[in-house]
Amino acid sequence: MSMHNIRFDFICQRPVPLYKHLCNEYLQRTELAISIGIEHQQNNDTICYFIEACAQQAELEALADDIANDFLLSVWLQKTEIKRINHKTGQTKPFEVKQHQGLPLYFCQHCQPQLGDNQHPHFGDINLVCEHCKGHYKLSRELKSLTHLDIAAMANNLLSEKTLALPMLGITLALSAGNKQTQYRRPRILVCNPNSLNSQFCVTDSQVLALSSIEKPLLRVRPCSDHPSLHAPLYEIQFAENRLLVILTEMLRQKGVHWLYVNQDEVDNTKMNLPLRLASISHYWLPITTLTDGNIPLPNNLTCLHDENNYKTSKYKFLVKSTKHLLEWHVVTLPKLSQVTISQPTKTMLDSERHSPLEHAIDKGEPGKDISNSLCALSAGLLRHNINEHHAKALFVKNAAILYFNKHHPSQIVTVDGHSEAELFFELPMLPSTGYEVCHKLSDSPQKNVLDKFKQLHPREYNQLLDLQLLPSDGALSQLMAVAALIIGAGPNQDKHSKQMCVSAMADKFIALAMSYQGNNAPRIDFPLTKGMAHRSLNWCKTLGSLMSFKLAGDANLAKLAFAFHDSFADYLSHWIEHVDQNIGIKQLVVAGNEFANPVLAERVQLRIGKNFPLVVNPLLDLDGVNIAIGGLYLKQRRG
Repeated sequence: MSMHNIRFDFICQRPVPLYKHLCNEYLQRTELAISIGIEHQQNNDTICYFIEACAQQAELEALADDIANDFLLSVWLQKTEIKRINHKTGQTKPFEVKQHQGLPLYFCQHCQPQLGDNQHPHFGDINLVCEHCKGHYKLSRELKSLTHLDIAAMANNLLSEKTLALPMLGITLALSAGNKQTQYRRPRILVCNPNSLNSQFCVTDSQVLALSSIEKPLLRVRPCSDHPSLHAPLYEIQFAENRLLVILTEMLRQKGVHWLYVNQDEVDNTKMNLPLRLASISHYWLPITTLTDGNIPLPNNLTCLHDENNYKTSKYKFLVKSTKHLLEWHVVTLPKLSQVTISQPTKTMLDSERHSPLEHAIDKGEPGKDISNSLCALSAGLLRHNINEHHAKALFVKNAAILYFNKHHPSQIVTVDGHSEAELFFELPMLPSTGYEVCHKLSDSPQKNVLDKFKQLHPREYNQLLDLQLLPSDGALSQLMAVAALIIGAGPNQDKHSKQMCVSAMADKFIALAMSYQGNNAPRIDFPLTKGMAHRSLNWCKTLGSLMSFKLAGDANLAKLAFAFHDSFADYLSHWIEHVDQNIGIKQLVVAGNEFANPVLAERVQLRIGKNFPLVVNPLLDLDGVNIAIGGLYLKQRRG
């Protein structure tokens, strides 16, 4: 019988602790002469875990089946390969596996069908011992004490009281969205019946795979059109992520509950089960903001200029430090008090007596004055580590640009030329603080005739626009989309409470409409540039005027107009980037910022710009948060 050398590859975007752990488990199968390895593939920035085996055909087929069962899907897995090899390159010594948040798992394919299937004798046994995932070790003392009867009582309690507080998980579950919150919040949903997912929400195959992965992320999706009870424009949905929720959701599924609303408890300085919110961009899943501590190998394609830095948002503080081999970060949830006083200097994690030289805080400032966040995101997006490269001289960003769109900072296109000189090319303007002032500006512009006709023919939309309040914290792009939503007629019905008129709700509605559009062709909305003293901006009066023109022409397809806005904006961005390229020569175009969590914007930018300029993201970092803190380590100037 002939022997074959076979290699199983798991090619991942970032480290997956489970795969490292499983490689060690397979090493113990001595009869198959197994070796294991990890390769960092520089050409596409991936990490490849591999298992090599030498055996006969039948044994290899059995091994392949076992591997397929054990290597549970990770959201960071990009592809798998099985190939015949001439000789082995792996090792027979186990990897060092550190305790990690992802290890052991809460449950796996061995124990979940037992504790989570109502037909199984072990159903409801939260303490079920599983030697595969070691999930029984991940239970807190409080969770360990729960019996099948306790969890059944929780399910009944939820059905009768309509809500259930789970302080041990830091969440409260509810059967309905509730009307308590004074401000709009995108609802978070825990799916109880995955089989009915497609009849509730519009999800793609890749989204279903991501939801089913071991990371159990939250994804932003829209409900099915005309759903009888899901009325919000967008939802963040997830599957059960721990043993208690697996059992509880199965009990509720039996009683006909398809989904639950989840409210994260407001607890200061807690890291209790903060969910992983993902966005899809440039063929990667990326965390919108990373909320867990971590590290990456010290990049060696750019020169790190500072030892430490921190960056703050209204809710979190991101502290980073560079060592000889790593960039490490630590995320702190800010207490409510400092969420108000975020501009005060704070202490770094390393030296309590000395302030970080690169402290950032949310700062609207004068338009065009501050490009530091864009530059931080640009550097962070380009950082790479190549074990074969060793540079003697300092390396800085050259011939690059960034599209940085953020809700709480200026949304900008910033360029860096061949001499590493940075320049602000474009900044999206903030709108006036009320819809009344927006209309006043329109009436003072060449759009006056269009506005007058719009006011005459669409008085409801015009009056809603007058009533809209715009806050700087809404972000420039969300402001523009909220006004656009009212113009096309996507405002709330007369009987709806005025809180539905908030910018976030209207922007979500606008995005959901664009997501629902089925066609490829759409009208062209104008996004003309204005040349200011120092940088270009957007003539938003013309943009809104062109939307009004389509509305006046009788275009009643709201989804088409919302899609047209996104597609036209991406097309204009593409032209602007081509213009910049002719001036400075763009070799790398980074995209970053939490506005790219908008799936339509991300998709249209990918299609319109990505064909000419491959979009760059850092697969090891996030869209907005840790990346800004890390990028600050590479900024030449110190902010004082």
